[in-house]
Amino acid sequence: MKALSFIVDGEFFAIDVSLVQTVVRKIPVTPIPTAPDEIIGIANFKGRVITVLCLHSFLESVDAVPEKQHEGVYSTVIFKPLYGDEDQLGLAIDKAGDLIDIIESDTKPYVHSSTPGGHSCISSIAETNGTLYRIVDIHQISDKYKSTTDLSHKHTAAGINTDNSGTRPVTYETEE
Repeated sequence: MKALSFIVDGEFFAIDVSLVQTVVRKIPVTPIPTAPDEIIGIANFKGRVITVLCLHSFLESVDAVPEKQHEGVYSTVIFKPLYGDEDQLGLAIDKAGDLIDIIESDTKPYVHSSTPGGHSCISSIAETNGTLYRIVDIHQISDKYKSTTDLSHKHTAAGINTDNSGTRPVTYETEE
């Protein structure tokens, strides 16, 4: 499998490159004060609202969730829409790496602990060129994201209500 490698808090991760639309090195993210910890905020990418997520919120370690910082500008991996969803997701990262080849026989199952309240988005681990990568499963992240948003109303990215109550999503312009 071809994978995009990236770094978050000094740790190496990788994701199947066929699920990635693009990597944006610096994109302004507007925080949503009432959003769950999993959601850093929303960003405008070429006229589309992207929900930017925090990887640490999806890892098993409950204590690993960092404060929402970076002055509102993040490097973000933007994923192709999954399952035909209206919501398009992005994952905040510290630094994008290279495209790497991960050989199936070099992967090992990731052993999930039973941390109360913890959840994992890591499907396996692999060592490539002397570096250990945790393989991120975007489908698990998407499923967890969907479970944190109220799907009983029509929603756009980050769970902003767009029913007939008059509340409309806000579009933000970005400089490119």
